Amino acid sequence: MDNQIRETWFEMPVTMQISNIGSEVSRAISWKNKGNAKRKLGFCDKAVEFLELSIEDPKNKHRVEEFRFCIEELLDYFKGDNVYGTTDEMLHKYYDAFI
Repeated sequence: MDNQIRETWFEMPVTMQISNIGSEVSRAISWKNKGNAKRKLGFCDKAVEFLELSIEDPKNKHRVEEFRFCIEELLDYFKGDNVYGTTDEMLHKYYDAFI
């Protein structure tokens, strides 16, 4: 990840970081429901990338496990077998809480 992007990300409050992640998740859900796997996966990957940046951000050290689970859940939902039984509604509810 580009250092400028990392610096800009680290300057954001965690609520804004999670809102941005949620936007990517919403886009992934939208493309999943439209049947476009390529776009769905691209937005999922972007959400994961943002979560990884949030894990690197020192101010989020108390949220690292939460963010790691978010990554695991997104990969399971969009790329795996959905063993957690995640739904579109569950994802919207979690990420929309930070808007």
